[in-house]
Amino acid sequence: MKKLILPMVLSSSLTVAGLVPIPFNEQVAVVEAASSFKDLPSDYHALKQIEHLVSKGVISGFEDGTFKPNQVVTRGQFAAFVARAMDLKGSNITFKDVKSGNSLYTEINKAATAGIIKGYKDGTFRPDLPVSRSDIAVMLDRALQLKGNYTKTVSLPYSDAGSIGGYAIESVKRMAAYGIMGAAENSNKFQPATSGTRVGTVVSIYNMLQTSQTTTPSIPNKKDSELTVAQLTQKYGEEKLIARSRASYEFYEVNAIEHYHNNYKEFYDSFLDYKQMLKNSFYSQYDLYYPYVELISYGGKSYKSSEFYIKGLRFVDDEILPTNPETSSQYSIDVFLNSKDSATYLKDKVLTKRMGTLPYRENGDVMVELETLLKDHVNVTATSTKLIVKSKKTIEFTADSTKVLVDGQSVQLKTPVKKANGKFMVPLRESARLMGLYTRTFTGLDVNKPTELTRIELANYPLPADYTK
Repeated sequence: MKKLILPMVLSSSLTVAGLVPIPFNEQVAVVEAASSFKDLPSDYHALKQIEHLVSKGVISGFEDGTFKPNQVVTRGQFAAFVARAMDLKGSNITFKDVKSGNSLYTEINKAATAGIIKGYKDGTFRPDLPVSRSDIAVMLDRALQLKGNYTKTVSLPYSDAGSIGGYAIESVKRMAAYGIMGAAENSNKFQPATSGTRVGTVVSIYNMLQTSQTTTPSIPNKKDSELTVAQLTQKYGEEKLIARSRASYEFYEVNAIEHYHNNYKEFYDSFLDYKQMLKNSFYSQYDLYYPYVELISYGGKSYKSSEFYIKGLRFVDDEILPTNPETSSQYSIDVFLNSKDSATYLKDKVLTKRMGTLPYRENGDVMVELETLLKDHVNVTATSTKLIVKSKKTIEFTADSTKVLVDGQSVQLKTPVKKANGKFMVPLRESARLMGLYTRTFTGLDVNKPTELTRIELANYPLPADYTK
């Protein structure tokens, strides 16, 4: 549900009156998220924003039950607040005055890695200094640009606009335009050198987050090769694929937007041209290397169900390729016997799972970690000796035994259940029949091994007959 952006006047609490900043090495957050603080009345003007950010783990109160809204915030603390609010990943930039023993080391470096903070020419960040309103505007502007191309500005109405430094003036204009920061409390001034307080920083961060969630940024009229990752994502949406590696047979995930931006923008002005290249590449790889190379998912769709699919593969029968089922109640699980990775196809998405033990053939069946494959679809519980599956029927498997209980009735399997790496290895075809599920095997997909079973499919809806090439 969309939320309205709060008025700029709520940012006015960024003023300060002679308060001493907390030392950098002192813990900022010492209390778990709370719903109220004894120094904040129930009608406190920024209570909603404070409690929202507290609930998200961005900031918290003190062990005496207070929030201390007017306490000054340091540069290090503000960088940490923003890093938490943005859920930043990665941390490979450091400052020489931010040591690994400091409580905010990782968060400050995350903010630096994301380009939200820059530091000084001497390689320091000076985390213990109070953060100024100018610096708050600049940092929040950089954070906002990670979400898209937010370029709107307004003429500043502040009587002290001329005192805002050149490095910050455009950021202050954007903060005003999007309602993220406004004039200082009870004045028509911005007060760029004034230090930020805990309540003021909370309100401005909250407003920034609301802006990024409710306001669509503009996309520059430029070539795709000149756009940022955020702008490309806004233009094309999420473009993620999961594929099988020919080297390891394991799955790997690629963000196609980032892959294009980081590796191919010099060769393709258009992201769509790059994507067409990927389509053609997978088409060729299917003919050359299937089943050892495979596009598992693109945008939550199987290869055959996705826009990447090109009909008429020369050496692969199209009808054997996995597809997304037609209804939300259906699922199909594809197991490749050379890999611990499996794919589960649902109507609108593809799930990937990794088993602890490689599937293997025994007595004409395939031994698999049934618990791993089915846990998202039916009730599966395991003890040290038993695996119990509850779907249409209750099936009880026992380790090192061919005896299975089906709704309390004893049934014999041809192949005994085993345990490997703490998981039950169960004969899939026999077990599927007991559970009312369906299987389909695929033999001869590798032309050099025409009699070898390579894949097996498990589904809760009828499947075609076993496939032999």
